[in-house]
Amino acid sequence: MSSHNRKYVSIILIGLLVLFVLFSFFPVLIMVLTSFKSKMQVSMGVFQLPDVIQWDNYKRAFDTVVPFALNSIIIAVCAVAGVVFVAALAAYSFARFRFPGREILYYLVIALMMVPAVLLLIPMFKLVVGMGMLNTYAVVILPQIASGCIIAVFLLRSFFAGLPEDLFESFRIDGAREGRILRSLVLPLSKPILGTIAVLNFHSSWNDYIWPLVTINDKALKPIVTGIMTFSNEYATEYGPMMAAYVLASVPLMLVIGFAMKYFVDGLTSGAVKA
Repeated sequence: MSSHNRKYVSIILIGLLVLFVLFSFFPVLIMVLTSFKSKMQVSMGVFQLPDVIQWDNYKRAFDTVVPFALNSIIIAVCAVAGVVFVAALAAYSFARFRFPGREILYYLVIALMMVPAVLLLIPMFKLVVGMGMLNTYAVVILPQIASGCIIAVFLLRSFFAGLPEDLFESFRIDGAREGRILRSLVLPLSKPILGTIAVLNFHSSWNDYIWPLVTINDKALKPIVTGIMTFSNEYATEYGPMMAAYVLASVPLMLVIGFAMKYFVDGLTSGAVKA
């Protein structure tokens, strides 16, 4: 292919990528535009620009969202901490210890990734009902930890197994036990991959909708995604304040992803190199 043809191919590819990006952000644009509209303006058309900006939508949304956002922060932080703690211990055991049935047990854990989450909805619901966990933070946090640990164990085990054996031997010569090796050697070297796991699980926990919807009816404990539905009832939906609430709800998630993006990218890169 000549350089002239390659130039045209590059232009076409760039144009397609820009088009895909615009399509991806189009729903976000509609959400932001709707958040500034009154009920009358919303009924006049989705694509119409607001003639009078309704800042009161954001005031109402903020007053509604804050308690739900605090619930989501508690749930997401606890879920992320639990996933990192449990997955790090499990992955270290699979990567550095030798015991009968290790590979079989590891592949059984990994096989859970092939089970669709929707198939586990009813069994999990019956389990938490039997344990009396409905309308508690634990009913959301513990399943998040259980589901998040699967991919986390897969990523961490690969990373831990690729660390040089000489580092472990030097710590053992100094008399360090396995707990100290994990805390002082392995985890500091694993910050990028741990950052990736933290971002993925924070995003999953923050946006979880179905499970909190069926397990938490107490308004004081609702996370932000289900709490926003208070703007909708059987008679009408207030789309302006609801879209404003969704805009506000996305801000903490964007801040977390922006702050941890360096670790997220480094973790993906290091995981690819280890593989």
